[in-house]
Amino acid sequence: MKNIILTIAHTKGGVGKSTILVQIVIYLILKGFKVRVADCDPNKVTTFISRRRAKNKKLKGFDSTVISSVAALESFCSSDFDGITLIDTAGVDCALTRRAIELSNISVTPISPSTTEFIGFATFKRVVESIGVPTQKVKMIINQAHPRCKIDKDYSSFKKQLGCEFDFLNTNIIRVSDFDNSLSSGLGVIEVDKESKASKRIESLASELIELLEV
Repeated sequence: MKNIILTIAHTKGGVGKSTILVQIVIYLILKGFKVRVADCDPNKVTTFISRRRAKNKKLKGFDSTVISSVAALESFCSSDFDGITLIDTAGVDCALTRRAIELSNISVTPISPSTTEFIGFATFKRVVESIGVPTQKVKMIINQAHPRCKIDKDYSSFKKQLGCEFDFLNTNIIRVSDFDNSLSSGLGVIEVDKESKASKRIESLASELIELLEV
C-alpha cells in the first residue's frame, strides 16, 4: 500500500475533528491497518491519546507526531510509509490547515446540523475555493447530531443550506456520551462495546472511508 493521506479538517473548532480521527485510528489499527498521525492541532488531543495508550500494554498503540509548520508536515507526509497517514488539524484558517487539505487524498469535514454551524462553514468553503482543491476530494460528515434529528438520505436540505457542492458521507454520527467516555480512558468506542450504536457508526464510517481511499 502506498502512503494514503486522510485529513480531518475544518476552520472552526469544537466540531469533533479530533474525536472522529481518534476513533477512526483505533478502528483501523484493530483491523490490522498500519497508521500514523500528523497532529497539527495545538490542543494535541490525538497525541495525548497515543501516549496514554502506550502506557497500557493491553492496548494497541499508534504513533502521533506533533507538527507545527508546513515544512514539517510536507516532510512527514513525503517520508517513506506503507500505510495510512491521518492528519488532525487546528480549528482555524491557517497555512498548516490549508496544506493538510491539499496533501490529502480525502479530506473529511465534520459539521453539526445547526444554523450557527452552517454560518461558520462559509469560511471553510472559501478556504477550499481559494486553494483550488477539487470538490470531490472534500467529504462532509454530519457529526454530533441529536438522536432525534431528521436527516434526509441524500442530505439535500443540508447541501441547500450550506450552498456547497461537497458530497456528504453516507454515515452520520449521533451525539452520545460513549465518545467522550471512551476517550477519557484512551479507548475507542469499539473497544468499550462493539455492539453499541456509537461503535456501529464508527465501523460504518471507517468502512466507507476505506472504500473511498481504495485501501
